[in-house]
Amino acid sequence: MAPVPVIAVVDDDASVREALAELLEVFDFKCRAFESPETFLAAHAPGRFDCLITDLHMKAISGLQLQQKLAEVDPGLPIVFISAHSDPAARSRALHCGAIAFLNKPIDDNVLYRHIISALNRGSKE
Repeated sequence: MAPVPVIAVVDDDASVREALAELLEVFDFKCRAFESPETFLAAHAPGRFDCLITDLHMKAISGLQLQQKLAEVDPGLPIVFISAHSDPAARSRALHCGAIAFLNKPIDDNVLYRHIISALNRGSKE
């Protein structure tokens, strides 16, 4: 039996973080939630997580900056961006740099699930 995928969630909004963690568990994934990119990076090691869901706008480090740091240390980690603000330039940059998806809040559960499955399937083919 294949191990249960571990999805990391990085969002500085506690209510969003908790809601995503609960949703991911309903989808039968393991979830590790982090309040900031810094706490995520402190816990990160290549291969520890199967997918990352991150907010775009956070206090010290943005989701795009996090994506850039991960490109250096774990380039194969699939990333799904979420944002409360429509930002076409950020969306384009995130997708150009390899993000699986860029979703606007509120997030449709089924759409998120499909993108996670796509991310996990992409990771298994590499």
